[in-house]
Amino acid sequence: MMMSRAIRLFTLLLPVMAFGQEKPARHTLRILPLGDPPPYLQEVRNGVRYEVPPAEGTIPPRNVEISTSAEDGETAKLRLRLGLVSEPLVFPLPETRVVEARQGPDAVWLKIPLSNSEASLALVWRSGPDWSKVRVLTLPDGTAERSRGDCRFINVTARPMAITWGEERLKLDPGAAMTRGMPSGSNEVEVSILYPAIDGTLTPCLSTKIGSKAGALHQFIIYAADEKKPRMPVKVLPLEERR
Repeated sequence: MMMSRAIRLFTLLLPVMAFGQEKPARHTLRILPLGDPPPYLQEVRNGVRYEVPPAEGTIPPRNVEISTSAEDGETAKLRLRLGLVSEPLVFPLPETRVVEARQGPDAVWLKIPLSNSEASLALVWRSGPDWSKVRVLTLPDGTAERSRGDCRFINVTARPMAITWGEERLKLDPGAAMTRGMPSGSNEVEVSILYPAIDGTLTPCLSTKIGSKAGALHQFIIYAADEKKPRMPVKVLPLEERR
């Protein structure tokens, strides 16, 4: 009888023991630095042309360390390049849903809030004369969010943008994202992105056609040009990725 009670008690405790051994939720993070590269410069030494490395602060740090565990102090490295999405980094989801990107053990470059999805895409751009101070907009980037439509527009400028999607006329506020699917019965749609010029008129910064492509998500990221005397104050980075 006592043995039966012991077995029943152990059986009841099994779910509790299993719960205590559950692994923490995992999160995936990618970082995309936005901006214009510094001018390409060369110098001649002994009759040979050499590329002049970019001055410090004119590009984002090439490598950052992401704090993947606040308790253990564990970090992982991500390589950053302007206009390119970093490799995905998978780590245990912190309770604060915030991770730090460091340029060394003591230099916090950026605090990145994580989305409520299982994955985040952090858009980063400079907020001053160089890349020592930056701003970030984090987007949910999980399977559900990437499957909601054929195209996603993101506005990281300080002004609203106008978007034409086929026959639709849309407004995209600063710091906002918008997803659209192909018009019914169509495999292609005409798209334009327009910004408000100084005189108040809407000026196109991108006009193109998008074709439906199985498993592909088109993304258009609108950002302010940060080069000196830009020909166009607003630029668009197009990306095509899997959904």
